[in-house]
Amino acid sequence: MKYLLVGDNGQEEQMLLDHLAAFFWNNGHEVYSRTSLGNEINYQNMLTCCDYIVLLTFRDYPTASFSEPGQAVYEHVGLTKKLHKKIMLVFSKNGVYTNAIPFPHKIFHFEHLNKKELSRFFRWGTKLNLFIKHSPHRGYRNFIFL
Repeated sequence: MKYLLVGDNGQEEQMLLDHLAAFFWNNGHEVYSRTSLGNEINYQNMLTCCDYIVLLTFRDYPTASFSEPGQAVYEHVGLTKKLHKKIMLVFSKNGVYTNAIPFPHKIFHFEHLNKKELSRFFRWGTKLNLFIKHSPHRGYRNFIFL
């Protein structure tokens, strides 16, 4: 899977984005950062070919922000109407939201957005095998692949 990480410019945000990137990378995914793409054309191209968009922000988005293109979450990332169906993970100051479920949901609660809370989220996600890239042969112990 390809993850595109987008965050506000700032030293604390960059540290947390690096922590997110390391988690996804260490679990077998391709990770791209908006800041490393260089220009707006490269960024728009990556928006079209990535599987997930991960937004890290210290803002507090209400769930309604996910319901329609043109809302605050989509504007922050720069998604056009045709790309609004991308799966997003939004790490905000009070938790993790996603639009992967039919209705946008808060899937994890934070007390504060910091490295400790992200680590707690990663442990929870790992227990549930979320965001872990699996081998296509894993789980088929009774079969022999030639």
